[in-house]
Amino acid sequence: MFQDLVTHPLVAGAVYSFIAAMTPGPNNLMLLSSGMTFGLRRTLPHMFGVAGGFLVLMTVVIVGVGALLSALPAVRWGLLIAGSSFMAYLAYRTMTASTDLEHKKSSRPLTFLEASAFQAINPKGWGYALSYTAMIAGLSETGEIGWMLGIGAVAVSLSPSAFSSLTWVSLGQLMSRLIDNPQRIRVINVALGLSLFLMIPLMFLSELQDILGLAD
Repeated sequence: MFQDLVTHPLVAGAVYSFIAAMTPGPNNLMLLSSGMTFGLRRTLPHMFGVAGGFLVLMTVVIVGVGALLSALPAVRWGLLIAGSSFMAYLAYRTMTASTDLEHKKSSRPLTFLEASAFQAINPKGWGYALSYTAMIAGLSETGEIGWMLGIGAVAVSLSPSAFSSLTWVSLGQLMSRLIDNPQRIRVINVALGLSLFLMIPLMFLSELQDILGLAD
């Protein structure tokens, strides 16, 4: 009975979702920086945008559109280039985020729409959604994701995502209060921005390996 519970698609999906959601990625690094620069309250639209965009992405992938798009190399490269370009812009914004109190009032975190739109071209999000749905389908008795299992799968994947967003933003806000030094916060923002930049060539390498059949 315990083995059946552990191997249930939604239980396995919950474990996979939690690990994927908590590990560093574009969303988490940007939320950390936003929490550190703007605080939790001003970052709420960004957080809700991530959740909303991810909900749409998961729904699209589960109904089969994601698999169709991912099978077309031109579309995959288009998403990768668009996502990488937007990531480069976000990395620049992160690196140049103002830590001065007066300039903070004139600058702003990502809006709900900006954060939502990024999920459509977020390479890590697409990779997770495709892997997650494939795993859920593989563990189901029929090998397919029905409506009930699909709704459960989306709900299970959103919960760790919401918890992760809140955790990373809160961590950023806590770091800002503990450090309380604009110059040091700027250094951390630069480091986070550089981390986002470094993710771009890694994503291209991963996509190239996948297309050439070099990845296991």
